[in-house]
Amino acid sequence: MSPKNRIMNNNYHTHMYLCRHAIGDVQDYVEEAIRLGFKTLGMSDHAPFKELKDRSVRMVPSDFPLYLQKCLDAREKYKNQIQLHIGLEIEYFEDHDEIYKDWLTKVDYLVLGQHYISDPNGRNNLRSSYDLAKKNLTKYVDMVIEAMKTKYFLFLAHPDLMLYSVSKFDSFIEEESRRLIQAAVDTNTPLEINANGIRRGTYMMHEGQRYIYPRLEFWKLVKEMGGKVIISSDAHRPENLYDDVVEEAYKFASQIGIEVEEELMI
Repeated sequence: MSPKNRIMNNNYHTHMYLCRHAIGDVQDYVEEAIRLGFKTLGMSDHAPFKELKDRSVRMVPSDFPLYLQKCLDAREKYKNQIQLHIGLEIEYFEDHDEIYKDWLTKVDYLVLGQHYISDPNGRNNLRSSYDLAKKNLTKYVDMVIEAMKTKYFLFLAHPDLMLYSVSKFDSFIEEESRRLIQAAVDTNTPLEINANGIRRGTYMMHEGQRYIYPRLEFWKLVKEMGGKVIISSDAHRPENLYDDVVEEAYKFASQIGIEVEEELMI
């Protein structure tokens, strides 16, 4: 019997123009969510993080008050039509505990979006650092497990991004994936099937045509191990909130037999 996946009516992973790689203002996303009949919209732009140098893909610290005010204004304006939550997507680094506590006094929730690992030589971008894939994968899983244990984060975005440059899903990759998934189960942390990975299209790999993420082998393990799963549009423009790609993400989950969590408690 196939799972009873319902059409999306809540999205907690949404970006706007202040992150420097999205289009549209908060109000644009809220109005589109209302048009779609959403119950809840969560804005979750990339948090300022002074130690990360990728200013082209996150808001600068001086923009945060503007982001917050835009969200608060939209929350008040549309309070009778939709519930708007204010969040931030952010990486976890073990030496920044007070930063996460401080953010949580300012916003409703944090999304764990781990795009980097740390090593003695600095911060490494996951997409460009897989020449040493096994070493970096283990470090990624260690950091994400530690992050989930803190309970600072509402969910883990695109957990299979760790496999971005990993072609063969061998026994080592499976074991590291199981280690991450088990920690998510133990900490009751939802794992996100990220529709933006589907938007990037499929690529020809040695094992055939597939998405870079979501990674089928990973999500089969999530189903087997009983992980909690959400689907997010990871919208970077208002029309992404619910499009054909989001529908494809639901089909992907259904084909595996995953029942998707439709609402998160904030």
